[in-house]
Amino acid sequence: MSTKSLPLTPELHAYLVAHGSAPDEVVRGLAEETRAALPAEAEMQVAPEQAAFLTFLTRLLGVRRAVEVGTFTGLSSLAIARGLAEDGRLICFDISEEYTGVARRYWARAGVQDRIELRIGPAADRLR
Repeated sequence: MSTKSLPLTPELHAYLVAHGSAPDEVVRGLAEETRAALPAEAEMQVAPEQAAFLTFLTRLLGVRRAVEVGTFTGLSSLAIARGLAEDGRLICFDISEEYTGVARRYWARAGVQDRIELRIGPAADRLR
């Protein structure tokens, strides 16, 4: 159950899949729902192995504050929020209530909704 959305060599992709964490029920559900409901746009979603790597890096670096521009259905934000320090905060910017509605449901399922602040509107107008 792997989609490869960034250009990786076949060897690097195989290594990530073989040595990374398997997607849990929440990640699998989100990835499957996104592919089923939004097949033309689903390539905007990070692959499950990339999400696991985001969680790992966020945790390894002890990230307390993060910003995401372009949330889509929320897999990368879910991954970042899971890796944040205990008092960490993620601010997400997106323009779609529809797509981020999916994200909000999965953030709640994963129990990370309290770490994420979603700001709807053009990020260029709101980043400051």
